[in-house]
Amino acid sequence: MNKTKLIIVLLTSLALGACSNSDDDELTSQQPKFYPMTIEVTENPMVQDGEGGGTTRAAITTNSSLDKFYMSYVYGSEPSSDPITATKGSEGKWSSTGSWPGTSDEVTWYAYTDGTFNQTEDANKLPYINFTVEEAAASQHDLLVATASGTYSGTGGKLSFTFDHACSALRFYVKKSTNINDKTLTVSSIVLKNVIKDGKYYYGTQSWTLGTTSTDYTLLSSSQTLASDSYVLLNGSEDDSYLFLIPQTLTAWDHVTAIASATTQSYLEVTCSINGGASQTAYVPFGTTLVGGKKYDVKINIGKNSLYSGPNTLMIP
Repeated sequence: MNKTKLIIVLLTSLALGACSNSDDDELTSQQPKFYPMTIEVTENPMVQDGEGGGTTRAAITTNSSLDKFYMSYVYGSEPSSDPITATKGSEGKWSSTGSWPGTSDEVTWYAYTDGTFNQTEDANKLPYINFTVEEAAASQHDLLVATASGTYSGTGGKLSFTFDHACSALRFYVKKSTNINDKTLTVSSIVLKNVIKDGKYYYGTQSWTLGTTSTDYTLLSSSQTLASDSYVLLNGSEDDSYLFLIPQTLTAWDHVTAIASATTQSYLEVTCSINGGASQTAYVPFGTTLVGGKKYDVKINIGKNSLYSGPNTLMIP
């Protein structure tokens, strides 16, 4: 009797053990495999372009100052669901929150420092970044973009990104024209008006399509008396005074149209006083074509022939 009970217990234990091993094998096979990556980063610097016609802006991001960016990938025809964050440690080594999705199939990676990654909804599924340049100085960011592709096996899990600057970077300088040397010109505010602030950057063509939302950018918000002998840099030092804009053509206000109707024309709104008189608002037409990856020194010469108080009316006759 005792011998029979012992055999039953042993057989039951063996059966339970077999079931347990089978479940463990199934759970193990369902676990996603982790394919680690290593990252290295270089940068194509911005190119200085020629001159175009109190709140600090931002500095141009360089390889040495870059400490974080985001990655999305396309595996097969589908993009990754969430961006992967890459960060640089104190020793300059990059690490990330993600891994390769596979080992044998090619993966295309898209890196960006700001914005939202997406693909067009047509059959082409073109990859792009939705990006907005905020007016607030504290929210200003330089947009860097890069791509890398390959298989995990072929690259050894190493991603090499060479970043390009997708926006235009502008520094603004201002001075009084020599034709009003006999007058004291004090400027308290300069605002760049009617600039498109949003758009889509397409990786394949390295080009932009503009959105439809315009905004204004404050270039000066503290009182300053201008001289005519040299230009004064607005908003900071030589390195941290850049305004980043989406590449576009700014059409200058034609100074014939009423300023209230110039919603698609660009101009500088200048709050100033002449010879210590009452504060007045004047307008300087501003037009230029901005190219991505280029930096511009914009020099504003305020004088009799540029400062309008209304359509066809010069403030200083």
